Formats: sequence, C-alpha cells, structure tokens
Amino acid sequence: MAAFKENSIDAGKVLHYQELYPYLQERYPKYKDVQKEAEHHLAKLAWVTPAPDGLMLTQVGYNNLDQNK
Repeated sequence: MAAFKENSIDAGKVLHYQELYPYLQERYPKYKDVQKEAEHHLAKLAWVTPAPDGLMLTQVGYNNLDQNK
C-alpha cells in the first residue's frame, strides 16, 4: 500500500506494474514472486483490483490509506 501512497494514487486509479515491480523488488528482494503475493494479498482484502496493466486502488483501499496517514 505504501507504493500507492508514494505515487499518490487515488481510488479508481491504476498503479502500473512498471512502477510497482521495482518498488517491491527494492523493499522485498528475498521474495521470488513478490508482485504476485502482494497482488493476491491486497485483492483478498479488497484494497485493489487487478487491471490489465497494474493494480487499481479500490475505494476500500483508498479509505485504508487515508486512515493510516
């Protein structure tokens, strides 16, 4: 979720994989499938919805970011 916050992504907007993957690799280099795991975890919480070119932040996810400022 920090990647969404750092990139100032609003609800309904997409964080593109080309921006997300380097962010995850830098912070979690030990995880082989970090992008897949992050996507699965955040989608399970209803914070994101997979999009063709990235992850779309849902209103639920946006509200979570807003509460944790």
